[in-house]
Amino acid sequence: MTNVGAADMLRRVEILERGKERRKPSDAERAALSFKKAPSPGALADLLVEIGKEGGVRAHRPAVLRACIKALESSDGSEGNTFHDSTVRASEQNRLLGRPLPKRAVGSTLLLKGLEADVSVVLDAADLDARNLYVAMTRGSRRLIVCSSSAILTRT
Repeated sequence: MTNVGAADMLRRVEILERGKERRKPSDAERAALSFKKAPSPGALADLLVEIGKEGGVRAHRPAVLRACIKALESSDGSEGNTFHDSTVRASEQNRLLGRPLPKRAVGSTLLLKGLEADVSVVLDAADLDARNLYVAMTRGSRRLIVCSSSAILTRT
């Protein structure tokens, strides 16, 4: 997440614990205080949700954050239901359901691996290694457009 001031949040929680606050705590500060008093996967999920609601905060990978929160909410630490077990279940569920593909997607082969589109455009194909070129060339189901500075692509 971006625009999250961890140091400021920690200072603010300390002030709230001492009862020396001058202004009311925000929802995120209340969640942080609750988590500090009784750490649990559910309390951490609540904290992450509240931080995400604050103005200017943005997740780098929203789908990963949502999966993490879901795993935290479903784990209770018991045998077979640890955070690790919950993340494996969430990962498998996401793998089976797949990610929604927007009408237009631009990204590296790593980000688009496993996805399919009607048309795929490969830019600078001559600069890609064999693995990335293979992934890029197998994304389009109906049409493939390859842009390269040379007419023939050679790989070793």
